[in-house]
Amino acid sequence: MKSHLFICTNTKTDGESCGAKGSTVLRDAVKKQCHMKLGKSKEYRVNASGCLGKCEEGIAAVIYPEGKWFTKLLNTDIEKLVAAVEESMKR
Repeated sequence: MKSHLFICTNTKTDGESCGAKGSTVLRDAVKKQCHMKLGKSKEYRVNASGCLGKCEEGIAAVIYPEGKWFTKLLNTDIEKLVAAVEESMKR
């Protein structure tokens, strides 16, 4: 696998959480858009994750193998994350 994107979908009962900010909608949309642009492939994955510890910074995501973090995401930042997956796969 060349690229693995984790998007926090955790919902906390106390305090801010990515799940409460629409991260599940974001993950679903990114996964769908990646399938449309890149095809269904074992070369990348887009997954929900538990808490990444950055909920106060908006929706959080991290892509590997780069270890690049994305924070302050909105559930409309689909293209930004799809582009990150595409770039990661070129490495």
